[in-house]
Amino acid sequence: MNCPATTREAREQLLTTARSFHHFEYRPEKKYLLQVLPGNPAIEALNSSSCLLASVTSFLARLIDGDTDANEIYAVLFMVETTKALIDSATTSVEFGNRPGGAQ
Repeated sequence: MNCPATTREAREQLLTTARSFHHFEYRPEKKYLLQVLPGNPAIEALNSSSCLLASVTSFLARLIDGDTDANEIYAVLFMVETTKALIDSATTSVEFGNRPGGAQ
């Protein structure tokens, strides 16, 4: 019987795919300022996502208490956009397998 841990697929490290985020909404050509780089370990993207979500939780607790300003609300939005891009870049390789070049 083949043990799943000994197969090539099980040993292959999952990598991130390119994922743009932080959209300039006022530009009609739909340009993005930032991008998750392709070809990095997916686990790093997921770890970063976890840290960002912990920060968002902390910010939101302050928001509920009414102790925030517009800058902090912008930071929460930015962290949510970043986290989504990181998670999406990591889950693509899980769903579709690693693709050369990290194309979307």
